[in-house]
Amino acid sequence: MVLPMRLHGWLLILVPLCAACLASCVDHTWEVRTYTLGQKVKLGDLTYLGLETQWFPAFGEGPAARAAQNQFLLVRLSVSNGGNSDAAVPNFNVEDSTGRHFPELTDGAGVPDWIGALRTLAPADTLVGNAVFDVPTGHYTLHILDEDSQHEARLDLPLNFQNGSVEGPGVDLRTGPAPVKK
Repeated sequence: MVLPMRLHGWLLILVPLCAACLASCVDHTWEVRTYTLGQKVKLGDLTYLGLETQWFPAFGEGPAARAAQNQFLLVRLSVSNGGNSDAAVPNFNVEDSTGRHFPELTDGAGVPDWIGALRTLAPADTLVGNAVFDVPTGHYTLHILDEDSQHEARLDLPLNFQNGSVEGPGVDLRTGPAPVKK
């Protein structure tokens, strides 16, 4: 009689405990949030900061110029590793307003301050540079991932030509238009 009473007491404790353990094992859905340029985005050990966007029809000049199929979209980013071990920074992609995805280019030939294709950050290290995409001109959303590609966030990239859109005579993309001669 005592044994069944003890078993019953243990069951009253074990059943809720097992239910709580099973509930914690369920993969909870991750809310994908959209951020604006200039807002910090923390995903896992990585912290992203979108700094600016620029548009270019080509990189370089003359016969050695690298022309875009559409337009080159440069997204200047800062990525920091806040963890205590090396972290891989996954490749990026952008999505247009119709839902089409465009991967980051893995060839940085001619790209100013290219962020690179294979990126590993040491603890407390920061990487700053331009990710490059060949896309039709438009409004895009940059998809960013944590170091394990488990969680995602998005960075809104409004169509903006103020940061240097087209190289042309009298325009230096670092300093702006040349002074007007009177």
